[in-house]
Amino acid sequence: MRKLYTYISATLLFWLVLSCEEKTTWELQSSDIFAVADCMLTNEMKQQELRLYHSSERLNELPDGISGAVVGISDGNQHVNFSEDGFEAGKYVSDIPFRASAGVVYMLTISLGEKADTAYAVMTGITPLEDIDIVRNDSLHRLVYHESQHASMMEVYYDWSVQPDFCAKHGSCEASEVFYTLDNIDAGKVFAPDRQIISFPEKTRIIRKKYSLSPAHQQFIRALLLETEWRGGLFDAEQGNVPTNFNHGVRGWFAACMVVTDTTHYQ
Repeated sequence: MRKLYTYISATLLFWLVLSCEEKTTWELQSSDIFAVADCMLTNEMKQQELRLYHSSERLNELPDGISGAVVGISDGNQHVNFSEDGFEAGKYVSDIPFRASAGVVYMLTISLGEKADTAYAVMTGITPLEDIDIVRNDSLHRLVYHESQHASMMEVYYDWSVQPDFCAKHGSCEASEVFYTLDNIDAGKVFAPDRQIISFPEKTRIIRKKYSLSPAHQQFIRALLLETEWRGGLFDAEQGNVPTNFNHGVRGWFAACMVVTDTTHYQ
């Protein structure tokens, strides 16, 4: 039986968890600083993105972006170069918009000075979005996540900017959270620390984006959460290395995900 869990997140980064939770003492293994890559191609026609950082030794510490890398993605027929964003260090965007397709093997190449690394990704299919389920939460409302038929990740974005009083009260007009359905059972997941529930007012705009997950991508996410989101509960797993599909020292994950999305204006 699949279980579900949530966390508040700006992006899925290695060693970076942006969530509100009860205070927990974390004992992290120290290691040398290494490069971490985060790239997820989608079937959306857009400029695809990659982020490249130095690893961080402290939780919730913003990692330093790595500049000056040469980045490119190839599908065997076409090669697309990525250029560094001029406003955010470590962020690279494709020189042209493109969409990834199912069944195609994509190769990501990252060159850092004299060092180069590669990773491969193949997109899997996805099931349609489940019907949205919103319930009352005291005087506000909250979204109830229902697990998918197959492994998936769902990002949910909330925008209540039409409610300025609520924005002022909570210090922001937006919020986001991420849900997962994984094909595994872990005691650390079942007994993970409680997470904050996002409550929102009426007239909130809700955008849901559901991503397919390959079996290997699932294993990466599971290992990442065992090190971060599930740690601090009753059944912590022994710390270990989070897997990577890079071959020569870069950590992180390169993925290709099919995406379905919808928008709800909750009244």
